[in-house]
Amino acid sequence: MTESSANPPSIRAVLYLRKRASPETVQQLKRIVDRVRRLETDGIAEVAVETWTSVTPALEELGDSGPSISLTVNSFRAWASGEGYTLEPSFDRRETGSMLDGRSAVQIRVPIVSLAVYESDTLRCVAPCSDGERTYSVEQCLAALEVGFTEPFAFRDRFGPVGEDSMENGH
Repeated sequence: MTESSANPPSIRAVLYLRKRASPETVQQLKRIVDRVRRLETDGIAEVAVETWTSVTPALEELGDSGPSISLTVNSFRAWASGEGYTLEPSFDRRETGSMLDGRSAVQIRVPIVSLAVYESDTLRCVAPCSDGERTYSVEQCLAALEVGFTEPFAFRDRFGPVGEDSMENGH
């Protein structure tokens, strides 16, 4: 496990919030955003908060700005695969059928809240994720950052797993 030293590495935390959420969920998200912002105030990490939504990659490619959400999710999946994690069930790929012509298209569903942590521009962790036995939450990732851990999920034995009913698993 690596803990930050006197000169902490360049850490960037990007918090993603799904655009549609109930009023009760928005209150919970406000608390998470405040916590993430404290990372920046405390000099632990550079922080960005972004909103996103579930997307159909084929439609996203038609836009002038090109794909962004699907590329981000693909990079998250590549990280998870390389590190022995899965993003399921929080990130979901589904086939959706068209009522007009019966064809189907893939839709990427994103969780209500997600956190990506970069160290010197290298993706180090994505939450929520699972190692097959335990699910690691955004809150756990934030707790690790707050106490100086910089390696992805090096804190797994210090902070217990999150329950399957976590807000992050909601769709």
